[in-house]
Amino acid sequence: MEKNAKYITYLATFTALATLANCFTIPFGGGSNFISLVYIPCFLAGIFLGPVGGFAVGAIGDILGIIIMPFGPWMPLITLASGLLGLIPGIIFKVMKTKITEVKLVVSILLCLVICTAGLNTLGTFLLYAVGKKTFFVYLGARLPVQCLMAAINFVIIGALLHVKPLVKVLSIKK
Repeated sequence: MEKNAKYITYLATFTALATLANCFTIPFGGGSNFISLVYIPCFLAGIFLGPVGGFAVGAIGDILGIIIMPFGPWMPLITLASGLLGLIPGIIFKVMKTKITEVKLVVSILLCLVICTAGLNTLGTFLLYAVGKKTFFVYLGARLPVQCLMAAINFVIIGALLHVKPLVKVLSIKK
């Protein structure tokens, strides 16, 4: 029973952090480019709560963020991408055989950059704002450098947090 209460508490906390991260993105480089720290709560939820918990944190955090502080209309592709920001590292950290945290983190960041940020998020914002104005690949080319910078910033922060022993000890849930 205690494990379930701890899990739900962490799920709610990470969801609140993901909601805040969605509400407070930093415009960067014009257009639909933003620096967001939403990777952090989603990745940590995926790593410590598993793929399903990570997906829930990302998706619910995105939906609550759009309700609280909308930057435009709701786009299901972006909600899916937000959920995948938790699911992908949850799967990688569970399935990958290496004990080296940094390798798992690099694989997770790269997959999330390609699938979520450059892929689904770019497609979603393209469909909302750029259809008929430019091609998808021109739009992607304009967004990609900022999205790579965002992934690098999140990688450094998540990597640092994963090396804070008291934090990792507190977040570890014995299954």
